[in-house]
Amino acid sequence: MRSVFVSGMSVLGLACTPAMAATGVAHQVERAAPVWKLTRVNTLPGDDVLNDVTVLGNGSVWAAGHRVVNGKQRGLVQWFDGGSWKAIPNSPPYELNAVTAISNRNVWVFGNDKAARWNGRAWTSTSLGGGFSASDADGTNAKDIWAVAGSAASARHWNGSSWKSIQLPGRASAVDAYKAGDVWAAGTKGNRPAVMRWNGKSWALVPTPALKFPAPDAVAAINDIAVLGPRNVWAVGGVTWEGANDEGDDVNFSRTLVMHWNGSSWATSIGTANAQPYTEVEPDGKGGVWVVQSHWNSTLWHVKGSAWTDTPLPRKARTDAVLFSIARRPGTATVWGAGFTVPQGDPDDPSANGSFWRTL
Repeated sequence: MRSVFVSGMSVLGLACTPAMAATGVAHQVERAAPVWKLTRVNTLPGDDVLNDVTVLGNGSVWAAGHRVVNGKQRGLVQWFDGGSWKAIPNSPPYELNAVTAISNRNVWVFGNDKAARWNGRAWTSTSLGGGFSASDADGTNAKDIWAVAGSAASARHWNGSSWKSIQLPGRASAVDAYKAGDVWAAGTKGNRPAVMRWNGKSWALVPTPALKFPAPDAVAAINDIAVLGPRNVWAVGGVTWEGANDEGDDVNFSRTLVMHWNGSSWATSIGTANAQPYTEVEPDGKGGVWVVQSHWNSTLWHVKGSAWTDTPLPRKARTDAVLFSIARRPGTATVWGAGFTVPQGDPDDPSANGSFWRTL
């Protein structure tokens, strides 16, 4: 296991093992030529990291994270207007974990207990209540924005004038607002994966099948959810537990978890080999999905039908890369990714640089 500390943030990574077939979801693993490219590596002073990315239909890309200069940390928001990149001035003075945008003049970013809105000229910050650190956000229009936090059994909903706390039937790490009155979220309930759905009035659990865990103390969690349609929903994550290796040392084990809803039932698969969990899932714009496995030097899986095609995350020589988030430009097959890259070894400049990727 390797870890890196970037301005107080620890990111863990293990060697990635290819996803394995398991009962419930058939995997036909293939290998293809790279279809992603590294499009930008920031050159800002000090450390900078991008935690989340969102894309508008007009091609604008918004990303949020943090930067550290002279030991001082503040939020970082970057915008690609289709021609050039800009760092939005006076970003909130705290780590930003999530971003969603309705337009270039209606952008929301989220940090610990707070949300901030960019109206094209200035920021307005709002409290979300103590203990609510948003892990994901999405919205359908300017009066329908949702934020969830993996540590809380509640969501926050923006109705156009204020944020309201809405109870959830579980803890949600990810949210996908398919349309107004039909919003999906996913995470955990106890040690089991949980999928939740908003019907316009309340949240309810979507029944999921029982899982056969590889160990009695295993915990399953969904890290991301993507709604392609009412009969096509993907949820991905992992199963983790503690155990001992062949030498008797205590270690953490993990396997992949993938769930697919066809409108009437779930097909569910837990990987058969030790492997890093899936962290992101996003529609590819052609009826399939992209799935990210691991943060460090991720594997990108393209899923179409039962075929899983893997491609490594592109990175410059002698660097390691972290991919935290992917997002598709609506109405297209273009998918963007955001994270950071860091030099290998012990270089003169060890700083992390926010980075962007895009499908070819």
